[in-house]
Amino acid sequence: MKFGKIAVLLSLCLVVTFTFSGCGRPYSGYDLDDYLTAGTYNGLEVKSYKVTVSSKEIDKEINSKLKAAATTKSVKTGTVKKGEKINISYVGKIDGKTFDGGSADDTDITLGSSGYIDGFDKGLYGKKVGSTVSLHLTFPDEYHTSEYAGKKVVFDVTINSRSVSVVPELTKTFVKNNSDETTISGYRKYIEKTVKKEKTKDAIQAQKDYLWAETLSNFKLKQDKDGNDLYPDKEINRIVEFMTQKYQNYADQYDMSFNKFLKEKMGMSESKFKKSVKKTAQTEVKKEMVCYYIADKQDIKVSKKEYKQYISDALDKLGYTDGEFKTNYGSTYESYNGKENIWYACYLAKVEDYLLDNAKVVDKLSSEK
Repeated sequence: MKFGKIAVLLSLCLVVTFTFSGCGRPYSGYDLDDYLTAGTYNGLEVKSYKVTVSSKEIDKEINSKLKAAATTKSVKTGTVKKGEKINISYVGKIDGKTFDGGSADDTDITLGSSGYIDGFDKGLYGKKVGSTVSLHLTFPDEYHTSEYAGKKVVFDVTINSRSVSVVPELTKTFVKNNSDETTISGYRKYIEKTVKKEKTKDAIQAQKDYLWAETLSNFKLKQDKDGNDLYPDKEINRIVEFMTQKYQNYADQYDMSFNKFLKEKMGMSESKFKKSVKKTAQTEVKKEMVCYYIADKQDIKVSKKEYKQYISDALDKLGYTDGEFKTNYGSTYESYNGKENIWYACYLAKVEDYLLDNAKVVDKLSSEK
């Protein structure tokens, strides 16, 4: 039995979904010239890159791989500290009597994040393995088992062992077991190539990010007679509704009203939330329109095969099969992220490729001269 509040790590991200208007690519039902004044996107300047790999970077990557290959072993010596995995046995008593669920043998916890009531973990910091510690604590007033709420309790905790990480050394055996190389020098060269490949990939993506940002800046939104930026209302409402429902689902998971969730978990009022969501929707809709405007003008298409490959690559990066993803997230990768979202990601990747293929790669931007 775990004592204390259940901590849920909530990563609140603004995710948008895209609908298909009519047939063809998304936004094909709109004349985007009604909303956008097209800017320059062909022949934009972008800085060249040069990739080098230092000995320190090679050492860092090797150390990372050594740590990733570390094993753990249980030891019965030393003192325990926050963040360590330890094995404990404990007996809890209220008014000198044991109680249901208050005792356990050979339980593994991570010290500092066990989920037990306040004071339990801290009371073990710095204590020796093999020792028994008496913790005089009090259940929270709002404890989920009401009969224990607010009551004083004593836990006699025996620290059975702690887990320590054993990091392997860089030897020929390690090299042979973890690569196609047979020597340490060969392994270092292999790591250098790997690091250089990743840095090159990052450098190219940085170029694409720069060009996409410049393109977005060059495209201007048209305005109505009152000077307000023009957007397709349907697309704005679609994103606002989707995002609002996302946060309503989070509130439901916390068993909170929507207003209470916004106030306690996000630190904002409902009116501030609505303004924030609308602003985000406007930003996203402009990105969508620019992306699909370029895709349309340059006849950029995404095939079903490419769509499926995108999903496969994404799952590989996450380390899941589609079945494993469904087990962990309750739905397939496609359903979880939304088909339209995936189509958009595919189109955006191709648009960014187009921007880079048609850019002027220079050592120094004209704006810097």
